[in-house]
Amino acid sequence: MTRWRELVLGPFGAQWRQGLAWAVTFVLLVVSTVAFWPAFKGSTAIEDAFKLLPSALVQAFGLQDFASAAGYLRGGLYEVLVPLMFAASAVLLVAFSVAAEEDAGRIELFVTQPITRGAFLTGRVIAVALWLVVLVAVVLVSQLVSDAVFDLVIGTDRIVATVVLCGLLGAFHGGLALLVAGMTARPGVVLAVGLGVALVGYLVAALFQLSDVLKPFGAISPWNWALAGEPLMRETAPWRYVALLVPAGILTAIGLIAFGRRDIRAA
Repeated sequence: MTRWRELVLGPFGAQWRQGLAWAVTFVLLVVSTVAFWPAFKGSTAIEDAFKLLPSALVQAFGLQDFASAAGYLRGGLYEVLVPLMFAASAVLLVAFSVAAEEDAGRIELFVTQPITRGAFLTGRVIAVALWLVVLVAVVLVSQLVSDAVFDLVIGTDRIVATVVLCGLLGAFHGGLALLVAGMTARPGVVLAVGLGVALVGYLVAALFQLSDVLKPFGAISPWNWALAGEPLMRETAPWRYVALLVPAGILTAIGLIAFGRRDIRAA
């Protein structure tokens, strides 16, 4: 048990600066966005302005019903910014705790110890997962407190479901980043693949619905699995959590296997 605490808490503590930076960024984003809610509450001017835009474009960027509490949060936070930040944070945490460490030659010191490679990397996976849990809690608390302060009324269950789904979307991309890190010690490749897939996934979910031909293929995007059910508006189907969590676990498992079978890059 002591060894596992070291394997998990060591990398978790080593990432405190990065984790703290993400936490502060999330808090500032949520609070500053909700603080403007009183100016938009019940306003018809913004709705009239959006009516001048193509309806498909408004839907693609989640700007419909912007004068309602749920519509405001969706368009201002949870359609693009928060889920993209969760994906980016997970990818960066994996890249710097695994690929960058190996690229710098520091992993050799650990894998020569009497522990398996699988245990070493699992400890780092758990550390990244813990940081994602922390960030989910930070966003959730910030959102609920801001809602109470600025009189933004929306069901707590809707907020919880939305934030958890965004966190699971981050876990999916973190699993993908770990798969790449398990195959190669190139942090640039890990970042390019992880962040690139996140951006492409958003574009597929947002823009494919503008085309009758491409719209059916929008379902391949993890963003669609997470947010197409509009969790701020209605109850979330349980399969959406599973659709994100299971692939994240599979990608992580493949990354662990790949890491255990290849040569560790020397300094």
